[in-house]
Amino acid sequence: MNQPTQANRTFYERLSPDNAALLLIDHQTGLMLSVATSDFTTLKNNTLALATLGKVFNLPTILTTSFSEGPNGQLMPEITQMYPEHKTINRSMVSAWDDPEYVKAVEKTGRTKLIMAAITTDVCLLFPALAAVEAGYDVYAVIDASGTWGTQAELASIMRLTQAGVKTTNWVSVAAELLRDWSQPVGEDLAKVFANHLTPYGYLIDNLAAATTRR
Repeated sequence: MNQPTQANRTFYERLSPDNAALLLIDHQTGLMLSVATSDFTTLKNNTLALATLGKVFNLPTILTTSFSEGPNGQLMPEITQMYPEHKTINRSMVSAWDDPEYVKAVEKTGRTKLIMAAITTDVCLLFPALAAVEAGYDVYAVIDASGTWGTQAELASIMRLTQAGVKTTNWVSVAAELLRDWSQPVGEDLAKVFANHLTPYGYLIDNLAAATTRR
């Protein structure tokens, strides 16, 4: 079997709980209300599912807001409650990567792969993702836990991200890549995340439990 070359090693090496950090950018109550690329309930569900993965896999997690004292609003309260021990980095810069405190927090994780999601896709996700790639990080942009004002803007952003080498993905794919093997100790916890945030999967678990009870 051919060994991966240096050029494709970034694409060959998978996410793991030991090489990845989770970056949740500007999931603020004001900004969430402006998203048109996903209905609010779905966006909230996907965002909280991704945030929960950080807890399940014990990933270094960084939270940031943009001008939270203004109309952008506070970070989603569910995320704050999920990470009560985390300081949220509030900044005035448009791009999180322009904030030295934020970059220092990312560097402190010691991780080379950054799982990012943000509101909005075309600004709060796009700019720091591109900057992180330039800085040498392998970036995974979680599109279904992000959103923006319109479909055209989001599609243009996805194309620009992929052209720069960012991996565009969704939260379920991230979860599966981090897990790799259902026999892992976190397998049961991840199954609960799927059941809570993927309605069909939750029904599948319910059916299995009912069938087992009838035996």
